[in-house]
Amino acid sequence: MSDFINSLLSEFISMAHDSKENTGVWREHPVDLLTFFKSEEFLNETPYEGKQTELLQVTNEILWHKLSDNPNVCREELQKVTEIVAMLGKGSGKDFLASGILAFVSYLLCNMNDPHNYFDFGQDEPIDIVNVAINAYQANNVFFKKLKARLNNCKWFKRVFREPTIANEYQITKNQIRFYKNITAHSAHSESESFEGFNPLVVVFDEIGGFKDEDAEDSYSTFRSSAVSRFNNKFLLIHISYPRAEESFFYEKYREGLDDPEVYSMIGKSWEVNPSIKIESLKKDYDRNPEESRLKYECIPPKYSSSLFAFPERIDQVIKTGKFSQSKNLLIQEKITTRTLYSGEQRHFIGLELFNLALNPSYTYYLLELFNLALNPSYTYYLGGDGGVQKDSYVLSLFHAEPVLVEMVKDGEVVNQWFNKPIEDLLLQWIPSKADRLPVDLLNVSEVIETICKQVFIKKALFDKFNSAEVMQKLMLYGVDAEDKSFSNPFQVQIYQNLKGLIYTNSIELLDHISADPSVLNANEELKHLKLINGNKIDHTRGYSKDFSDARAASVWICSTDEPAMVNNYAMPVILGASLKR
Repeated sequence: MSDFINSLLSEFISMAHDSKENTGVWREHPVDLLTFFKSEEFLNETPYEGKQTELLQVTNEILWHKLSDNPNVCREELQKVTEIVAMLGKGSGKDFLASGILAFVSYLLCNMNDPHNYFDFGQDEPIDIVNVAINAYQANNVFFKKLKARLNNCKWFKRVFREPTIANEYQITKNQIRFYKNITAHSAHSESESFEGFNPLVVVFDEIGGFKDEDAEDSYSTFRSSAVSRFNNKFLLIHISYPRAEESFFYEKYREGLDDPEVYSMIGKSWEVNPSIKIESLKKDYDRNPEESRLKYECIPPKYSSSLFAFPERIDQVIKTGKFSQSKNLLIQEKITTRTLYSGEQRHFIGLELFNLALNPSYTYYLLELFNLALNPSYTYYLGGDGGVQKDSYVLSLFHAEPVLVEMVKDGEVVNQWFNKPIEDLLLQWIPSKADRLPVDLLNVSEVIETICKQVFIKKALFDKFNSAEVMQKLMLYGVDAEDKSFSNPFQVQIYQNLKGLIYTNSIELLDHISADPSVLNANEELKHLKLINGNKIDHTRGYSKDFSDARAASVWICSTDEPAMVNNYAMPVILGASLKR
């Protein structure tokens, strides 16, 4: 009998203990992050000793401090940290670490008795855990697969195909993993239109060193403001990448951590983080490109950068003051276009409408020559383009060739040789609306190009491969020698050095451009903010762009390197503009 009573008493004490546990923070007391990685009951993965383990230990302390309010679980110097910057070389297992950390955060939240009450949230208000990758492919096909693998192989979690109803259940959708109590892990990317609407508790910026600076700044500022306004100092942002340049958002964020108590920075060479990488195996990489190898494996970005145009006043000297296009009466108006998709859904885009680009056929060729009223069909034209859609502008640059005789030294002798002097005639910009989520209408771009092709003879065209397929097809239909080319760093340096040489020798004529967006530099000022990074990469000063410059450099390249044609071309205008008064 006494054994029976003792057994009942023991069960009662156990129930009382469980009841007490259920009124505290934790449903069941969680393990630490390293145990979560290593234990067979969880991820059953072994992180490397050294930098990988160091990062996990620091992250563990910070998370426990934020989710338990217990100062004893975290070193004093880490208690104010809201951001971790991990600058790790290529091959360090960054996706492995990021996916494991986010799985652990999900585990902690699911183990809390009432996470919403802990954060002063309304019941079942979304709590979001987010990974931000460099692009959609990386988000969906690399990181998201690894996060699913972490959860599928974790015995604690149980996958279901319905709404999770108990703490350890999760449901996978297209780019989300949903947990109990409306806790959701998201796989986002830097090219996304907007990052608003999240309640982000923990965000990992995966390979943020490869983001465009404006994308990095945009995603960071949006997520940080959302996190701090919802969670005060209990949120955590993790930046993990290798750097691409010293003058970049990520590298500046790393330096910030050297002084700011809210930012913890660490750095690790590839072989320091992943000891399986042998330095001798990288010898071929270092021999072929030592600078790039130091950047990727040792996190040492190029230190040398300079303005592409050391003498920017030379740009002003080749601008035709007061000339905004070859067509003096040209009017360019932005418009909203509506397209009906195959499904019947209607979408809206940003387009352009051009007036007076072409002459009315009643006007004589003599008037065209005398007053220079429209694009001149007697010239040979060259078209360059830079294709942005959602964030960057789409730009078209049109030049014609003016054959000039120049003195050149050839085989030790001074000879006269014909050369195509590029004369700029048209510069068009489609600006996507981020606020209204209106991308560039690529069909409208194609329609404008068709109008130009019907007006004049375009001999060659050069576009970046990005978003150029539709344009290439249209140009080829009109007999244009069109090429879409990957604007690699070596090629960009080549076409920009060509542009610089023409400007410095006064062998080019540029339009007196005015930007359609007052907040954006005009095309000529944009040129002055270009940077030559360590002699092998063209970039722009942070906060600016090079959309105009890329399109201009492309069209100038194909114009100036083409064989000069000494015959006139003529195409009768067939697209009518607004009629002019006699």
